[in-house]
Amino acid sequence: MKDETTWRTMCEDLYKWKEGDTVPHSWRDYYHYSPCVPIDHSTLAGALKVACALDATGTSLEQRHCVRVLLRPGKHFVKEAISIQSIGRTGISIETMELPQDTLTPPDVQQDVAPMDDKEPTRKALKKRAATLRKRLSCRSIRTMDDFDLDELVITESEEEPLAAPPRLVRASIVLKTRRHNEPIVRVRHGTIRLTNVALVHNSVGLDIWNGNSAIQIQPLRADERPSTILNRPAAFLDRVDVTSKSGRGIVNIDGGYTSIKNCYVHDCAATGIYVGGPGSDAVIDRTDVVRNGGGNRHRRGIARGHSGIYLEQGTARVRDCNISRNSLSGISAVSASNAILSLEASDLVANGTVQLEMPPTGSVSRRRSLARNNIVAVRGMPRSRSGLADEEEEEEEGREEQQQEEEARGV
Repeated sequence: MKDETTWRTMCEDLYKWKEGDTVPHSWRDYYHYSPCVPIDHSTLAGALKVACALDATGTSLEQRHCVRVLLRPGKHFVKEAISIQSIGRTGISIETMELPQDTLTPPDVQQDVAPMDDKEPTRKALKKRAATLRKRLSCRSIRTMDDFDLDELVITESEEEPLAAPPRLVRASIVLKTRRHNEPIVRVRHGTIRLTNVALVHNSVGLDIWNGNSAIQIQPLRADERPSTILNRPAAFLDRVDVTSKSGRGIVNIDGGYTSIKNCYVHDCAATGIYVGGPGSDAVIDRTDVVRNGGGNRHRRGIARGHSGIYLEQGTARVRDCNISRNSLSGISAVSASNAILSLEASDLVANGTVQLEMPPTGSVSRRRSLARNNIVAVRGMPRSRSGLADEEEEEEEGREEQQQEEEARGV
């Protein structure tokens, strides 16, 4: 089929292109390199293969063409990490499709996603448990969180409430279902990935939170792994991304990687929310909520409680207009005396476990090059949500409960 008019019509009908977008040179190529899941391909992995070819060794795939993968709202499972190894200026983009308000989510997708506007069950809902087998069997909507916590059943509707029409979903969720050890959802080795308006739900077997047990791992190839050709610095750009990991860290950027995190919600990770380490690593974090991280998990030989919201071991981090609160250990820690440059502005650091803000050691090179200004730093209080992804009512209720527990513990 060579008729460009037909290809344009197909792009419009599948919402790959709308009025106001840049007009492509070839509608056929635009359609091909903007695969829609599950329309053009049944899985996310299959959609990414349109950009791939074997590398020089003939053993692994690398991306050689720019691809924009469009995910229908709903839940999309991956069995192994999405590996980004793009060449030249090639970039990979994964985003939720923008559908008209009157477009319904397909029934098969709706069944895989919990209600409540495509978000994970609230912390309040997670506290509810069915007392008897009869109650469990009578629930109208029950779902398990993951393969490792099959005993956690979530009640999303009461028995008295009538069945309602399923809500319109607005976001695609990428969920890792794997038996591989220390496997991230996204691994960037060289090249660029852009994630827009998606949720990442991570859970992996293993304890290596430096090398894989995280939702996103940004780490260049080791010297012995690099080919003779010059490779681009690994980079990840996140916008309106919901990140959680039940087994490890949320985002790991090490050994010279770059990440831009804007309007994101990094929450309820077993270990650190955002970790930056290694010389040359850079992180820019704007209008983002980093909350309730570092609580550990109940996996057998799992991650112990006691991690920070943001941990800057080495590299640079610019944090502006963010909410870093109610994390298990510290809100933000910058530890290297010689190579941990922190810029923190207009942010809330409230009700973190031990320390709200740990700056580099006094008198060190890192301390002289770091700054913190116009921030709210408090042991107790109600921080302001920034991302727009967090449920503000739920956050406020959780904050009030924690504050009440602290007052009861002090005998107030």
